[in-house]
Amino acid sequence: MAAPRRTPQKRLSPQIYRRRRIVALTAVVLVLWAIISLISAVIGAIGAAFSGPTPSTAPTNVEGQQCASGDILATAIVGRQDGTEAESFATGEQPYIWFTIKNVGTVTCTFNAGPAVQFYTIRSGNDLIWTSRDCDRAGLLDQVVTLEPGQSVPSPTSPWERVRSSSTGCNAETQVPVEPGAYNLTVEVNGVLSDGNQFLLN
Repeated sequence: MAAPRRTPQKRLSPQIYRRRRIVALTAVVLVLWAIISLISAVIGAIGAAFSGPTPSTAPTNVEGQQCASGDILATAIVGRQDGTEAESFATGEQPYIWFTIKNVGTVTCTFNAGPAVQFYTIRSGNDLIWTSRDCDRAGLLDQVVTLEPGQSVPSPTSPWERVRSSSTGCNAETQVPVEPGAYNLTVEVNGVLSDGNQFLLN
């Protein structure tokens, strides 16, 4: 008996082989891309865990804008009416107080240094003796000045009548005279506080 005759298998066209190769190659590329992305994500997470926080960039002052508080140096001064500084005063001699503000920044800027934002304080040790906050401040105004880098501007001198201040006022008509001794003056100008300036009343 004769063996059954096999039907010859039809050969696929070159186009089909080409498509299969493209599909296989695309699959390999996608797998490689997924592996690389996963590795990059893991490395990034490890780096973020071991690195510190990103430092913030400090704000910089722009020329012509308001001065940053850190760019202004306030200095409290004690002296005489003519603007001469002094460290001690004779019995009955009236001290005068004033301040200077200086632009210690690198650009020209504006700063409000008017009487409305000036506050003097005089202490003896921890004892608050006198503060301009107790004075009548009605009508005091702002005064904006333009300061170039390194420029220093003084305020007018003001007398201190060698008295204490209180909620009832700050002048000799209503307040108690102070005793001779060592005193310390500070000034706050628009939020900028000076160092103390010590002086002596005889």
